[in-house]
Amino acid sequence: LVLPCMPGKHSDASPPHCTLSVMPATHSNAASGNSSSTSSVYSTRLTARLAATAQQNAADTSHGSEPLPANAKQTMCSKIHRHIRSRIGTLCLLLATVVVGLTTAHSYFHGQSDTPNCGMSYSRPRYIEQTEFGRSWTRYSAKYKLYLYREGGFDVHDQPFRIPVLFVPGNAGSHKQVRSIAAASSSAFVKMVGESPHLVDEGCVGYDFFTVGLNEELTALHGYSILEQADFVNDAIRYILSLYPKTRAKHQLSQTKMALPTSVVVVGHSMGGVVARTAFTLPNHIVGSIHAIFTLSTPHNNPTASLERHVEDVYNTINQFWRRGFRNGTLDDVSLVSIAGGNLDSMINSDYAFVGDLAPSRNALSVLSSGINDVWLSLDHQSILWCAQMAHKFSAMMVRIMDARQPTQLVPLDERMAVMRELLYPSIDGEVSEGVMDKPMGSESYRYVRLADNDEVKLHPVDVRALADYSQTRSRKARALHLLPLHKEGGYNGQVVQVLYDPQLFADQPFDASQTNVQLALLSCNRNSTHNIADADVNVLCTTLSIPKVTKLPLKRDGDDPNLPVHSLHYIEYPLSLDQYEYVGIEVPAKPGIQGFLQASLTDQPQATEKTIGNTQLLVQPLTIVPDQKLGVRSRIKLNVPEDPFIVYRTKLVLRRNPATALSQEAKFGPVVRQSDGRRFESKFWYDQRTLDLAIHGRGAYLPTDSEPSNKTVSSD
Repeated sequence: LVLPCMPGKHSDASPPHCTLSVMPATHSNAASGNSSSTSSVYSTRLTARLAATAQQNAADTSHGSEPLPANAKQTMCSKIHRHIRSRIGTLCLLLATVVVGLTTAHSYFHGQSDTPNCGMSYSRPRYIEQTEFGRSWTRYSAKYKLYLYREGGFDVHDQPFRIPVLFVPGNAGSHKQVRSIAAASSSAFVKMVGESPHLVDEGCVGYDFFTVGLNEELTALHGYSILEQADFVNDAIRYILSLYPKTRAKHQLSQTKMALPTSVVVVGHSMGGVVARTAFTLPNHIVGSIHAIFTLSTPHNNPTASLERHVEDVYNTINQFWRRGFRNGTLDDVSLVSIAGGNLDSMINSDYAFVGDLAPSRNALSVLSSGINDVWLSLDHQSILWCAQMAHKFSAMMVRIMDARQPTQLVPLDERMAVMRELLYPSIDGEVSEGVMDKPMGSESYRYVRLADNDEVKLHPVDVRALADYSQTRSRKARALHLLPLHKEGGYNGQVVQVLYDPQLFADQPFDASQTNVQLALLSCNRNSTHNIADADVNVLCTTLSIPKVTKLPLKRDGDDPNLPVHSLHYIEYPLSLDQYEYVGIEVPAKPGIQGFLQASLTDQPQATEKTIGNTQLLVQPLTIVPDQKLGVRSRIKLNVPEDPFIVYRTKLVLRRNPATALSQEAKFGPVVRQSDGRRFESKFWYDQRTLDLAIHGRGAYLPTDSEPSNKTVSSD
């Protein structure tokens, strides 16, 4: 091989051009002539191809040193720019994904998360398996089980003879989860009968809690499991009702004849509530066998995880059935109560627990645990079953609606729904009764208050608000009457009496048994003389007015001991229509040693300060809201905000005290703020906090729409 090299044509710096030459070898052996000639032919062809390639490379090299055309440069620059832009776009998308992910994680773990503060509940459970409930009753006897719960120390009989209740656990749940609410119900019943034994003759006989073991199946992920469990629940109800003809005859509860039960109360946790509602849609359901369903943290509207198509089909079927059932009357006597945990429940979206789209308000109610009196907590998915505050409230509701004299074993629908609204809804949202009570206070409808007597009577100016401070020991007097003069200009209609007081004022004192069960008295009064009200001999004629239900305002901070009772203030609001009266009287006990205070005001009908907030308005700058009306005991701010469950409205409360009263009057308590949504589903209290996170529940994304307006009203008191 000979490789002669030559320098470049244009410059000495150019790389040399080399030519490859292949020289045929000579052979001394004549026998190799044919092979030599063949090799010579292939060598010649190879030489020609290599020479052509070398010349093309030399030409390309010589042209490469020349400048590219303008259009070629533009094409190359465009390619480079597109490449850079695609890389920058990818990096920006990746960065945005990371930022959104971190923000979501921070919001999930740190934002709008309330402090867990549940008290522990205790029980002494026994679970008696119903072995007779076998294959002759249900085809799922080998898969599922039925148990009768018995609380140690209360239930001494192993046979059911009271009012039947069936507990249905949720996704991967256990039949043992019934123990807290069953134990609390037994304790509440024993306490109630101990205080009022005559209630047994009125049908208050207690509950028998049954519970089903559903093999801890993942009901939320499998639609056929929902149908199988609902089928088993219907069979279990049929078996439970068959037990009572014998057991009721054996265990005589009272002199009053008790009716044989024809229905069972159902309590469902999580997906157990969906199973209970599914039971109505199956062929083996006995019409009238369920008149009341209580659900705890149940996703009624949408499945929590739509990983299987059949789960969606089951939800669509049961929701359509329930909507039609209330329209055509087949579910007229069924009550549905849904209680959700709120922010702490990370297993299900509490928006899905709202049942206002499935049933009318006459038959259903939905509420978050944070707004229930004496609970006032957000609860996670499991603690809603064992939280002591929730178990006690649930048991108080259960013992109020029982009536074993009825075949349904419950009081009528309207009465039991009234009881549940009273116990579960804050009374501040309810209707206020007006007018004069038919039942007088004491033994007289009218009574004279003589100013010269030992009673303490005070006449206050119109604008006074701090009426009484009983933090000091006072003289021994029976009671104190405070008179507020009514406005005369333009009539009295539209005025409201607002009273806030410490319930310790009415605490029973062991040294004075005659003052037991003392309550606040609201009076309408007139002078019975033409003399000045300050004269000692003037009598005042007063009439007792009806007292609306008291609203409790909890003075509870995060981290308070859950085992200690929560101190609360009491608030009432009374609209006036008293054209013929001159004064509103507020009467409180005046015994020595009583601690507490009372604060009242007579003001015009409170009007909410209303603001409408757009989607992007708060992103630009914060919104400052000043109440339009002069502050009374209670002030309202109404915000029309977008219905977006992904938004939390962070609010800062700024209070400015009147300098004239800041030094003379000591603050008795911090501000109490209450958030409500106008539909009584979500209600939450804050005490003595300056930063509030207002979250929205019950109107989540992808939920069915109703006749409600598109904007949600968040009301803060």
